[in-house]
Amino acid sequence: MKIWLAGSMLALLALLAAPASWTPATAQTDAARTRLAAPVKVKQGMANVPALSPLWLLPEQAAKYNLQIEQILFQRFADERTALASGDLDIAAFGPQDITLGLGQGAKSMIGVAGIGSGNDCLLVRKGEDIKEWAGLGAKTIGVGAGSISWLKFAASVQENGLDYGKLRIINIVGGGGNYLKSLQGKEIDLAVVWHPFCAQGITEGWAQYPTITHNGSKTVGGLIAVLAVNRGFMEKHHEATQRLVSAYVDVVKIAQADPQRFAKIYAEKAGLPEAVATEAIRYTRFDVSLPLESIKRISKFLFDNGVIAREVSGEIGQYYTYEFLARATGRTAVDLGQNK
Repeated sequence: MKIWLAGSMLALLALLAAPASWTPATAQTDAARTRLAAPVKVKQGMANVPALSPLWLLPEQAAKYNLQIEQILFQRFADERTALASGDLDIAAFGPQDITLGLGQGAKSMIGVAGIGSGNDCLLVRKGEDIKEWAGLGAKTIGVGAGSISWLKFAASVQENGLDYGKLRIINIVGGGGNYLKSLQGKEIDLAVVWHPFCAQGITEGWAQYPTITHNGSKTVGGLIAVLAVNRGFMEKHHEATQRLVSAYVDVVKIAQADPQRFAKIYAEKAGLPEAVATEAIRYTRFDVSLPLESIKRISKFLFDNGVIAREVSGEIGQYYTYEFLARATGRTAVDLGQNK
């Protein structure tokens, strides 16, 4: 992101080129984007998920602010959550339910600082076997990953559409998303409640389709796919470094919004997937730094009401999110960034 040079033609051109929803004056004149006097080392958790593909560029962008990022690859959000809570990581992105799950188990060391985007989660059926209405689920065998954000969106959507989740024919799929595809192809299940790139694989291979019903519009959960969080100890020790991390993150998301195809290529390379699969996956992902806190509170209550966590934390979960860094990085207010959504 260009530094604001008051009165210069360069600044005027930069302002005219910026999206209307951004307010660069505040974000670019304060210390949020100055280089740190001394380098700070950062351990970042990373997962091969389409929505997180902008984060592959975070080390490059953060280096401009004198941050030295080491990326550590994880297979599951749950493992990232454990590592962040323990302090083995300084920053990580995982599901919007993960800070709640950690808090329910007594972990108070994770602080959400930004949103990641929406979409990415998907439903998949065999080609020619569309499910057009939620009422049609009663006769179907459904594969889920209990505790995943895709499952959470699905379970909430089931309730909102007047069905009893407990009466559905649910099979919990253990392991990665590839197991959903095997079960769907083998007719062990009729509907996979999964996420990209696995839906994209079935679609591009020609044997699967998206059903008419979708679970990304739940009133309870919404479409949020992940949040960016930092370890509290790191944040308190390196406050200004945390600000630069969030500023760098905002920078890479802005790049991703302008050129999603670039990130399809990055994702394809990092995940070892055909570019057609990555492109299909990215097509159903919207990059966005907004952080809908009320949605996260509803997620927390839903998890408690359905016995996933033993303690009701929706009243206190707001203490584990902050808009301070995101507001400085974007020049937007907490309300504009989703505090009341």
